[in-house]
Amino acid sequence: MEKNNEQQELDLFSLLEKTGNFLYGILKKIAGFFGYLLQLTFRYYYVFFLFMFAAAAYSYYVTHGARRLYKAEFRVILNDGDLNTYSEIISSLNRYLENRDSERFDDLLQIPPQERGKVGGIFHSVVEGQDSVVKNTIIGITVGISSPEVFPTIEKALIDYFKRNDHFNSLNAVRIASLKERERILEKDIAAIDSLQKIEYFQKTNESVIKVDQKMILKTEKQMFYADKLKLLEEKEAVSKELATQPEVVTVVSEFLPSLKPYVSMRHVIVKYVLAAFLLFLFLALLWDNRKSIISYLRKKDTDLKTDA
Repeated sequence: MEKNNEQQELDLFSLLEKTGNFLYGILKKIAGFFGYLLQLTFRYYYVFFLFMFAAAAYSYYVTHGARRLYKAEFRVILNDGDLNTYSEIISSLNRYLENRDSERFDDLLQIPPQERGKVGGIFHSVVEGQDSVVKNTIIGITVGISSPEVFPTIEKALIDYFKRNDHFNSLNAVRIASLKERERILEKDIAAIDSLQKIEYFQKTNESVIKVDQKMILKTEKQMFYADKLKLLEEKEAVSKELATQPEVVTVVSEFLPSLKPYVSMRHVIVKYVLAAFLLFLFLALLWDNRKSIISYLRKKDTDLKTDA
């Protein structure tokens, strides 16, 4: 029994030793590989520094001047129209920028000459509401601009661009006319209930028979008239509020609040491009350092193919 236990312990120690040697071998190979990469870097240090300089120079290029973008979002309520149409309009504007046709973009938005060519991108997202329901849907419009002081101009230009759309204007005119008609009807209904409440007989009796305009007879409880009047007043208040606050195609609910820090900083960009340049350098250095082996391998394969043929 003791011999079996000793044998099991020896087997366990042997297994641990083999596992340790295996892991040590893997770590040694990884360390050797990184050592080889360091040797390559030192051997072709002039190429390495050339790649690093190019990465730093390009990082500076994309984060300065007109390419240095500041981003901010403003939010609008869509009072009417098709959400897909709004989305397509904004996407088409951004396509002009992606195709480097900022002149056409500036012409469409009627941006002043001194502030042209400063928009780098425009995007949108649904902030509140449903994609299938347009009315009272809030969308956020994000704009990337090279000069933060231009944000108010771009905001006004975008809103005016929506307002100049004939399709949206027609829909909005119908909406406003419908709201005004609804407001007129509500005022008439409220006035009718007020006249009924002034009748002394209606005030004293819980249930009454009243002749209105000598043509129609109503039989009801006065509590029901009070509830109806309250409901009509609430509806009229909502209609009047919409007419006062949302008379246009779109309504701005939150203006641009741009940050003074650029969206893409030099620090973040240089890390990305330096890393990419270093990986490219290692790949090319590996190819160059093993070029003879690679060429020999390719020639060998080419000879084998001809022999087989």
